[in-house]
Amino acid sequence: MKLTPTKPFLRDLKGLSKTDAYAVAEAMALFMREPHTRGLNFEKVTSRSGYFTIRGTYSIRVLLFQDGREDYSAVAVGNHDYIYASYFKK
Repeated sequence: MKLTPTKPFLRDLKGLSKTDAYAVAEAMALFMREPHTRGLNFEKVTSRSGYFTIRGTYSIRVLLFQDGREDYSAVAVGNHDYIYASYFKK
């Protein structure tokens, strides 16, 4: 499994508290080892092809884009409203 952070993701990550940023890093490491762990809540974004989310904390989501069979890019990180309002506006 390959997970590549994008520049927008890194910018978002810097805006998180240290506690949340650490939890996101831990969640991403777990995703690379065991992507279907229940606590990650790995799920497809139904409104956009190729996009998925995982849970970084109870309120923080990591937006992923599937680049290949086992390759993902971390696109953004933030609360649910930020992710969906910023990346999936109608």
